[in-house]
Formats: sequence, structure tokens, C-alpha cells
Amino acid sequence: MINKLFGNVTKSSMGGAICIGGFIGWYLTVKFICEKSLEIYGTSSLYAVTNIIFGASLAVTLGVLLILMFHLDFEGLLDHRYFRIVPAILMVESGIALAFTNADSFSVYAVITGICAAFGVLAFFSRLLSIRVSHRLFAVAGGIAIGGLVRYADHVIYTYMDMTRGIYALAILSGALAMLTVRSSGFSKEQMPIISYSEASHNILLRNIPGAYGLLFVLAGVYYLCLGRISTLGYEMYVPIFRYYGLYTYLAYVAAALIIALFVKFHKVTPLYVYGVCFMAFTAIMLFLPYFSREEEAAFLICSFIGQACFAVFVYIFIINFAMDRQHPMFYAIFGYACVISARLAADIFNYLLPVRNEAVIVSATGALLIIGGPLVFSLLKKYGLTQESLEHHRLLRELIISKSEEMQLSDREKYILDLVVLGGYTMEQLPDKMMLSRNTVRAQSRNLLKKLDVEELSGLRAYFENLLIKESETSAEIINPA
Repeated sequence: MINKLFGNVTKSSMGGAICIGGFIGWYLTVKFICEKSLEIYGTSSLYAVTNIIFGASLAVTLGVLLILMFHLDFEGLLDHRYFRIVPAILMVESGIALAFTNADSFSVYAVITGICAAFGVLAFFSRLLSIRVSHRLFAVAGGIAIGGLVRYADHVIYTYMDMTRGIYALAILSGALAMLTVRSSGFSKEQMPIISYSEASHNILLRNIPGAYGLLFVLAGVYYLCLGRISTLGYEMYVPIFRYYGLYTYLAYVAAALIIALFVKFHKVTPLYVYGVCFMAFTAIMLFLPYFSREEEAAFLICSFIGQACFAVFVYIFIINFAMDRQHPMFYAIFGYACVISARLAADIFNYLLPVRNEAVIVSATGALLIIGGPLVFSLLKKYGLTQESLEHHRLLRELIISKSEEMQLSDREKYILDLVVLGGYTMEQLPDKMMLSRNTVRAQSRNLLKKLDVEELSGLRAYFENLLIKESETSAEIINPA
């Protein structure tokens, strides 16, 4: 039973979960420090301005870092081991600096925090992309759980300390999280853990966006429409019922993420979306009751939190699985989050324009979402090859490439070519741009590789490893069940 539950947990997936959880925890703790510091001054407008400055500095810094990585890093500076702790050092600085700031200087620290978050995002993706496909789901879900536990710790620390000491303690927690858990896996051009924008034009990128992201926009939009209705209609109830809103929300995230990490296979991600939307629809419709008893308030609270947790984790898994092992993983991930954010903005505008009480909108929108959305999600996941079986097949091929590379004593560059051709589907024409090498160099490396494996053309490498995999499976079957 233990093996069945924890069979996918390895050192790399645990490391990924800790790294991702540390970054999420750091981000939530710094955000918590901002909120609590601004409570002293009783202003929400300054917090809004701070968020805008933070977002702008994050976008600019990410853009500059990508340019540095893929165009100016001739000496491999970004792959140096000392550079890998830079995100952690900057994030420590931002957490501590925010604890010592005041309302007048918040914009300055918003810039610092935005820069730190940009480094953290790169470390996050770099670490995640270095983990094998079959372990990423655990790493993501485990990371969400760790981040939720940190948020819970924030509330506990702040509840049992006075304002000043609580924020200082949170700053120390934020610094410790950053230093211990957030580190980059390096940005080697040969390994390319994060995409190179130089390998294709933006027109090619846009043409290759999976159509499922359009669906994600619609799903997220209608979901946030329900959430907006709850916020608008339930505002008066939020004060007594949601006094410890953040605490309960993140406890639900912890529980949902841990369940997903242990039990939910990738092909069962669609029911997760259905459960989330059903719970949200139920809580939205409950708001039209003429009177709320104590028991109904408790049911409303529980269903709302479980619904938010299920849908949020569904979105994370949906985006990350679409982004991984594609030609442009960073682009797909950023685009996916942009879809969700845009959908939320559209839903907020729609909520603003609609009459306050309109039960028909909630019922019809949610009904259509459930009837159309679930089957569409499942079919699109299958269309793009994102099933549990395909991911497992991909993992077996990767392990076979590693073992064959060691057996044949292939060079790192030859092994990299194998990865690109067999797992990535690259052709001879695409390899030079991807590897950032001349065509002659790639041809020479490819000839050596084909000679060692006794294969005539690069296009035959995939079939070569598929046949090896079949032979290994047959041999294993004969050992288990001898004639």
C-alpha cells in the first residue's frame, strides 16, 4: 500500500516539491507582510499601486533576464554555480526589507520584490523542467501543499505576536525559505531547461498554441463569474463568516494538493475541474436563500473553500502539463497564466455590468460550463497526447536513452541530440537553431551518433528506441511468466 501511494516519490521529485513550495511560501509570506504593514496605515489604494509597480518590475526584469540568458551569455556566466544562489539572496533581501519599510517607501520595495520574484520565477521553472515528466505532478502538488503550510504558519505567527514582532518574525521566515529552498538549476545553453525565444518567430509560436488555452479562458472566466457573484452578494456575510478567510483557504489547498499528489492520475484531472465548479455553483446558488442558519453558513464556507481549491489546482496542473516537454515550455506556461488572468478580468467586468441579483446567469452559465467543459477538457488532453499512458511511455523512452547512452559511452552533446530527436521530435533542419551550433557541427555530431548506434538516418532514431523498448518489455514478460 505504501509503495502504491508513494511509488512516484523520488529524490528529484521531493527536491522539486521543496523548491517550488519554498518559492510559493516566500511569495505568500512577502504578500502577507505587505498586507499587514499597510493595515497600520489603513489604506488599500497604496497596496493597489504597490501591486502595479511590482507587476511592472517583474515583467521588465524577466524580459531582461531572458535576453541575457539567450543572447549575451557567451561565457556561460548564468550556468555558474555561484549564480544559482542569486535568486535566494535577492529574495532574502526583499523579505527583510519589506518588514522594515513604511508607507512612504513601499514603491521602492515593490521594485525590489518584483526583481526578486523574476529571479524566483526563473529558478522555479528551471528546477521544475529538470524533473522527469512522471514526477512533475507530485512536485507541483507537493509544492502547493508546502506553500499552503507556510501560509498557515504566517497566520499562526502573526496571531500570537504583536504587530511589530509578528512582521519581523515573518521577515525571518521569508528569508529562511528563500535561502534554503529557492535555487536555480542553471541555464546551460546545451541543456536548455528554459526556452530560447531566438529559435522561432512569434508568428510560429502563436500558430502552435494549443487550442485548449481558448477553452481554459472560457472555463476560468465562467468560474470567476461565479466567484464574483459570491463576493458581491455575500459581502455582508464575509465579515463574520470569513474572519480567518486566508487560514481556512490555505488549509483546504493543503488538503486538496496532498490528495492530488497521492491519488489523482493525470487522466483524472477533468473530474477535478467538475468538482471545483460544482462546489462553486452550489455556494453561488446558496446566496439566494432568504435566510442563512448557522449550519447553512458552515456548508457555504466549506463548499466555497473546497471548490476554490479544486479549481485552482486543476488550472495549475492543466497549464504545467501542457507546458512541459514542448518546444517552448516557458512560453506556454506564461501564456496559460495570462489566459487565466485575462479571464478573471473579463469576469470582473461582466460582474460589474450585470444586475446584482440574477440567478438565471449563475445557473445557465454553470450548467453550460459543466456540460460542455468537462468532456472538452478530456478530449483536448487526449488530442495533445497528455494521457497517463503517453507520459509513462515518454518516461520509459527517456530511461532507455540514459541507459543506452551510458552503455555506448555517448558524449553529452550526442545524448542531447538523442533527447531532441527521440523525445522532442526535432529534425536535422531544426537541430542547429535549437542547439545554437553551426549546421556542420551538428552534422558531424549526428554522424558519430548514428555510427555508434548503427542507424542510417536521424529520422530512424525514434523507431530504433521504440523497437528496443518493445524487446525489453517482451524480455521482462518472459522472465515474469516463463513458458
